[in-house]
Amino acid sequence: MTENTGRNDDSVPGLDLRLSGAGVLVTGGSSGIGLAAAGMLLTAGARVTICGRSRDRLDAAAERLASPRLATVVADVTEPEAAARAVGAAVEHGGRLDGVAAIAGRGRPGSLLDLPIDAVTAEIGDKVTGLLNVVRPAVEELARTGGRVVAVTAPTARTPSIAMGAISAGRAALDNMVTTLAIELAPAGVRVNAVGVGLIDTPRQRERHRDDGVTVAYDEWLAAESSRRGVPLGRAGSADEVAAAVVWLLSPLSSFTTGSVVDVTGGLPSR
Repeated sequence: MTENTGRNDDSVPGLDLRLSGAGVLVTGGSSGIGLAAAGMLLTAGARVTICGRSRDRLDAAAERLASPRLATVVADVTEPEAAARAVGAAVEHGGRLDGVAAIAGRGRPGSLLDLPIDAVTAEIGDKVTGLLNVVRPAVEELARTGGRVVAVTAPTARTPSIAMGAISAGRAALDNMVTTLAIELAPAGVRVNAVGVGLIDTPRQRERHRDDGVTVAYDEWLAAESSRRGVPLGRAGSADEVAAAVVWLLSPLSSFTTGSVVDVTGGLPSR
C-alpha cells in the first residue's frame, strides 16, 4: 500500500454527507467514475483507499487528488487474494471500513453468437467476482460499522444490447446479486445498492471513439451515440454526475435505502 502525503484537502461548505472520518474503499479508483467518487469522498472528509491494476495510473490519480487522506494499492479485484489485500489496506488506512464502492470493470463488446465462449464467461465472471471478491472479506468490518456497498449496473441489465451481449448478461447477474446481498446483509445493518450508469463521458468512451476509427470529432461522436441510444435528456452524462449518486449511497443520508438502483442514465431505466 502506498499512502499519498500531499496537501491537506479541507471539505467545502455545503451539504453535510456525514462522511468525515469514514473509511472507504473505491475499486477502479484511478480514472473515470471511480476517480471522481474518490475526489468527492475526500472532499467530504473520508479516508479513501483506491485500487486499480496499474501503479502508474494510481500514482497519477494520487497526484491529481493530492490528499493525505488518500491511499493507493495495486489490485485486480477479479482475483480473490488481490481483492482481500485491497480490503485489508482500506481497513488499515481508514482505521475502519464504512463503505465499498465497487466501480472497477472492463467490457467485452460483441454479439453472444460471435464472441468466443470463454470471452462470454469471462465477462460475466468479471462482473460477479469484481463485486463478491471485495464484499466477502469486507462483511465483518462493514457489519461492525453499519457499512454500505455500492455496485455499478446499467440499462443493458434490463434491456439487453445485441452489440453488448456478454456485458448485458453480466450486468443482469450483478443486478440480481445486489438484490440478494441486500436481503442477506440487511440483518447485519449493511446496505447494498447500485448506480445505473448510462452513456458517460469517461476515458473509456474516448477509447471507444479512438478504436471505432471514425473521422468525426469526439464530441460529435458522443452526441450521435446519445441519439442512437435514445437518451431522453439528449446528452451524455459526466463522471461527476455518477459519482454524486455513488457518494450519496455511501453516506448515512441514504440510511433507509437498500437493494435499490439509482439511475444516472439520462432517463433510461436499469430496472
